Amino acid sequence: MNMMRIMQAVAMFVLLVATHANAFEGDVHYGLTQWLAMQAGFGTEAAQIIATGDQRVESGDMQFIELVLIYACVGKDDLAQRLAHDQDYPSAGPVSGPPEQRMVQAGSAVAAKAATDLLKTPLDKSPYMLLLLGGAVHTLQDSWSHQGTPDVPKPGDAITCDPNRAWAHPAARGGWNSHKADLTKDWPADTIAMAKATYDIFVKYPMPPGAKQTPKAWDAIAPELDGFVRAATKADKKSWFVAHGIDDVSFLEGISLPDGKEPFTEKWPGRRLPPLPSAESRQHDVDPDVLAFFNRFFTQWMSSDDFNALATTFGPLDAKHRKKPVADAELVARLAAWRLRDHGRIADIAHSLKPLTVKQRREIAVAAKASGALAHYASPGDAFFPLLPRGKDVSPLLPFYVAVDKTSAGKPRAIAVAKLRHVPYDSIAVIAAQVEGEWRIVSITAVVDH
Repeated sequence: MNMMRIMQAVAMFVLLVATHANAFEGDVHYGLTQWLAMQAGFGTEAAQIIATGDQRVESGDMQFIELVLIYACVGKDDLAQRLAHDQDYPSAGPVSGPPEQRMVQAGSAVAAKAATDLLKTPLDKSPYMLLLLGGAVHTLQDSWSHQGTPDVPKPGDAITCDPNRAWAHPAARGGWNSHKADLTKDWPADTIAMAKATYDIFVKYPMPPGAKQTPKAWDAIAPELDGFVRAATKADKKSWFVAHGIDDVSFLEGISLPDGKEPFTEKWPGRRLPPLPSAESRQHDVDPDVLAFFNRFFTQWMSSDDFNALATTFGPLDAKHRKKPVADAELVARLAAWRLRDHGRIADIAHSLKPLTVKQRREIAVAAKASGALAHYASPGDAFFPLLPRGKDVSPLLPFYVAVDKTSAGKPRAIAVAKLRHVPYDSIAVIAAQVEGEWRIVSITAVVDH
């Protein structure tokens, strides 16, 4: 397929698919998808286009970035909530309503609809629909990781999520605060079933004569998946892909498994996102003092490795001497945890809703001191996925979104929501309160957002 056809396919994909985020992760949505397409007879280039279409729904383009913290918790966005349903939580129930009415069934007709509709593509158009095919199987694949009743995030600290609107990992698969639902090693039977459904779509997809080789029999390739399913680190996943003919494994960037025996530093180049000029927000209708506070905080957080100094500058004041800044140990650890490039190493700690123990804080500190452990960016603005919230006025691209909660007994809290490039499967909320007349960070929490 020449470059013009690829560009046409990209344009068609953008026009026909308008939704967001994630489930499973890049090992499935790109790597496994590419390998299955090749086994089904697609050439290497065509398989990569399909995989790109699948993976770009993982916040890989602007129309795919909708955060549950924004559309169902600190804000309300009907379109974003519907897009989450359509792409990642394909339920036969209502888009909004009690969670038990919005259950997701693995491999259902609703989940498979976009993919099965593409099987009707005329032969003369099928080469140009490969990106769209990838986006369609993404929804089908996610019906396995998201099967069950969607959980309701409960991040606390002035954040309340609407149970009738929120989409999150079902409690039976780890819940809203866990990556477990997306890790193949925890769901071997479901992963194989998902792979088989994906493969069946690829085998049935109409391609012109001579455009693909003879598909392999499923029974011949299924045994090969065992190593992929059981792989518990990025290094293990990489080894499986290389052994199966896929040498470029940059799509493993950011997945929620630990690096393993060697640091994983590759960057997937397939995202198409506009750059942010800086880490400073130009959000409309936010108190200038609040916005200035968060602008200073995020710029310094993404550019400094001195987390003690950051906690002293922006964190709580000493309990005995109210006007004296102090490097709060909890905040120091949280600041370091969310800058670690290898999120899988400390994910359970980072997502803890309880105050961190001395042992947990020590584990984060040790991890942060290792060479290359922290995510660094040429510019602080490069650290963020750009956000484009909907409102009554046109918004500029934002590195973070601010909402102010004025319901807490006359003591307003400000909440800044961001999505960082090195932890692409999470949304982070930084909560600030007014203390002694100035804004200070009181906590950092997060939601697994796919």
